[in-house]
Amino acid sequence: MASAKLIYDFNKIKKRFNVYEKSQAEFAAKKTLTRLGKEFRGQNGLIAQTYLGKHGFKAFKSAVWYTKNSTFAIQNGLELSVGVKDEKASSGGNPASKYLYPPIGGGSTKAYDTIFTQYLKNRNFMSKGDYPFAAMESRFVKLKKNGRVTNATYYNTMIGLAKTRDKEIKGRSKKNGRIQDARVIAFRSDSNAPYGKKGIYREKTPSKGKYPSTLLPLFYFKDIPTQKGQKTFKQRVEYFADKKVYKYWSQEIKKLAKQ
Repeated sequence: MASAKLIYDFNKIKKRFNVYEKSQAEFAAKKTLTRLGKEFRGQNGLIAQTYLGKHGFKAFKSAVWYTKNSTFAIQNGLELSVGVKDEKASSGGNPASKYLYPPIGGGSTKAYDTIFTQYLKNRNFMSKGDYPFAAMESRFVKLKKNGRVTNATYYNTMIGLAKTRDKEIKGRSKKNGRIQDARVIAFRSDSNAPYGKKGIYREKTPSKGKYPSTLLPLFYFKDIPTQKGQKTFKQRVEYFADKKVYKYWSQEIKKLAKQ
């Protein structure tokens, strides 16, 4: 999980203050951490702003709410831990600590296996080295306003695959309303796939006549993509810490001295 830890070292600035100010330093440091922690958290926080391209950072492509709201900050005395929410803080969906790791974790840049990708691999619908890419030309693939595939599209595809595997759907189904109303078939290799392109296909039957049904693509299987690494999460935290920690600490000490 991407994370960073800030620990105060009073020795760095103790020469700047008088005796009374020095006596207030620890309490001021705690107030500074509280102030900084609040600024880091939330969808409008400092880290979220870097995902949107502010403060000189490269913007993520259509950052979703879960990404912008993924930063947590926990204070323990003179220590502040800042990180990305994991599975325990996730309410379903893909945990931010997983899918954010490739671009900002500082490790592998291979795309994270989403819940949909894991489902396909775990049930042997797709090879371990592949990744599903939506067939944007399909009328069954729905997109959100930000251009990403809807959760319903993924969910309905999984339902269709499971029903087809369990023979709950007969071939040449006349229903064409939803993905799961007809057979949904996964082809793991190009050699036996329609059009020579491995992926997930949905059966479509002509409404009239005895013409053969056709298979239309929903997802294509291709090599796992990589994402270009950006500034790591730790670098983002340290960027703001360097700018704000001692500035805020000094301000808090001066405030206490006036009381």
